[in-house]
Amino acid sequence: MFLQEQNRKKWILPITIGYFFTFIGFGFIGSALGPIINRLAESTGTGVAQLSYLYLFRSLGFIGSSLILSRLFDRFPGNRLIGLGVLLLGGSLALLGNTVLLWQLFAVMFFIGIAANIIDMGCNTLMQWLYRDEAGPYMNMVHVFYSIGSITTPFLIGRSLESGGSIGRSLIVLGALLVPVSIYVFFLPSPRIPSDGSAALENQNGAGHRSFWTFMIFAGLFILFMVGTECTFTSWLPGFLFMGGLTDEATAAYFTSIFWVGCLIGRSLSVWVSTKMKPHRFMQILLLITLIASFGFVFFQKNIRLIMLTILIVGASSGSMFPNMLLMIKEKIAMSARVNGIVFAFSEVGSMVVPWLIGQLFDLRGAQVFPAAVLVQISAALLFFVILHRKYPRRLEETSAEAI
Repeated sequence: MFLQEQNRKKWILPITIGYFFTFIGFGFIGSALGPIINRLAESTGTGVAQLSYLYLFRSLGFIGSSLILSRLFDRFPGNRLIGLGVLLLGGSLALLGNTVLLWQLFAVMFFIGIAANIIDMGCNTLMQWLYRDEAGPYMNMVHVFYSIGSITTPFLIGRSLESGGSIGRSLIVLGALLVPVSIYVFFLPSPRIPSDGSAALENQNGAGHRSFWTFMIFAGLFILFMVGTECTFTSWLPGFLFMGGLTDEATAAYFTSIFWVGCLIGRSLSVWVSTKMKPHRFMQILLLITLIASFGFVFFQKNIRLIMLTILIVGASSGSMFPNMLLMIKEKIAMSARVNGIVFAFSEVGSMVVPWLIGQLFDLRGAQVFPAAVLVQISAALLFFVILHRKYPRRLEETSAEAI
């Protein structure tokens, strides 16, 4: 059930491959909703503002299961949980394009949220446990495979829209591909659960306890706006392009694939950069590039080629932030499943509140809210990044020890 130290060399590659394939499947769902949002509006007879609640239901499933699952990963073999999560994700993905009632879509998105939480938190946590202090390149590599999956879905949807084929059939095929992945991961041995170095801080009275939760709040606000920025791109970029009159519906779906190609390029480069640069320094560069490049959505709307270049650059920079954010947090505090549970809960609040809010603004103000929303969020993320790094320049345990 658990990986024994004497068998570590034998199993480390098969386990890593399992996580890579899992994240390809996770990428399928990560880019599915944005390109089909207009078709879902037609099939359910609802407006974009009502469909924006789909993001809320996904996040309710994610957040509602976060703290429970974090405790399960600290107690039970993680690969068993991930295998079940992949199976749930495959079934939910197959249902997504074949449901015409709004309440059923809400239910599907709720279960997608639970499955996404199991996979996202599980693979990121177990990858750190598996590789320990050498996790940096592998954390970035697993997100490269997420990008591969994320490129696949909008491309298939774009082809379906262009040919008049069934979107639902394409999603069923993608869901079916996850069944063998689920079985493979389920029967792999799981990385051993480390001692929870953060628990001592969390359970302390006084300065240590306050430091832990103050740190988690600042880190959480940074994560919320950082993830909110990426979710704005993945959820509403097709709507901005299509509703703003820049492209037709099928081309907007293809442009979403350009964003994910950028993510793939950025995350591939991150595998190498993470061996040469400290995570906090790399995060600073990624935030600044995303901020500067995002002005392209303001100034280049009449030049489709420059919009394509903007999308590619923003994809490369923003898509590389999440794994390096986890490595930056790991610099400051021991990453137990419980700490990861808090981190991923804040992450999902960002992916819940932001797409829902922007959906309401799209309905009220039109597609031009997109550039402003991106710039506000990335600026807020950069602000909290600066606060976090200046307030906690060293590991939290050292800061707390000095305070005590």
